[in-house]
Amino acid sequence: MIGNTRWHWAKKIQEDWKYFHTTPNPIEFKDKNYFELSWASVGPIPENLKLCPSKKIDLDDVPLVNLPSNLGIDRALASWSAYKKQSSLKSKEQDLIVIDAGTIMSVTKITKKGEFAGGQLISGLRLQLSSMANGSLNLENPIIKKIPIETFQHDTKNAMIRGAINGLLGLILNIYEETKLPIWICGGDAPIILNELKHTNIDINYCPNLVLEGMIDVDQAINSI
Repeated sequence: MIGNTRWHWAKKIQEDWKYFHTTPNPIEFKDKNYFELSWASVGPIPENLKLCPSKKIDLDDVPLVNLPSNLGIDRALASWSAYKKQSSLKSKEQDLIVIDAGTIMSVTKITKKGEFAGGQLISGLRLQLSSMANGSLNLENPIIKKIPIETFQHDTKNAMIRGAINGLLGLILNIYEETKLPIWICGGDAPIILNELKHTNIDINYCPNLVLEGMIDVDQAINSI
C-alpha cells in the first residue's frame, strides 16, 4: 500500500503474515521488480516503480455497499477489515465506526449490513502541526517527543501539540457520545490517541494493520475466482 507519507508492506512467511512500514524511497526500489505484488495507492506512485497494473486493488474490489467513487482505497480496505472482524463477534452485530489515524484522520461509519454510511475527515496530528508552522510566520513545526499533559501550556510548541491532539480527541469523543458505537482504529497516531483515551469507557478496538489485512482478504477473494 502506497500511502501519503509511508509505504506499507505485508509479507507471508510460512503461515503468518508479517507487516512493516517504510518511508517512500523510490531510489532504493527503482531496480527491483515488484510486478508480482498486489498493490494499492493513495499516495504518489514513482514513475520508476515497476508495478503490474492488473495487480492493482481498486475500490470496485472491496465488497462494501454504497462506496463513493472518490473514497480512498485505504479507507475502504480498513472499513472492510473492521466490518469482517465486527461481524465475527456474534454478540456485537451492529453498526461500527472505523478510524484511520494517519496523515489525514478519517472517520467512517459502516452499517451492520456492510453499507458505507458517511464519515468525517480531519488533518492528522503531524499535518496539523506542519500546517500551523507553514501558515504562520512565528510558529515552528515541533518535534513530538511526548504529548504534554496539562491543558494549558506555556511553551508555544507544546501548546501546538496539545491543541492539535485535543482537536482529534474532541472529534472522537463527540462521535462516540452521539452514536455509542464500537470503534475500530488503526494508523500511525493510533497509539497516541489510545493513550490519551485510556481512562475513558469508549469501546475501542486497536488493529494496527486494518488496511493491509483488508487488502489481503480482498486479494485472496480476487485470486480465488
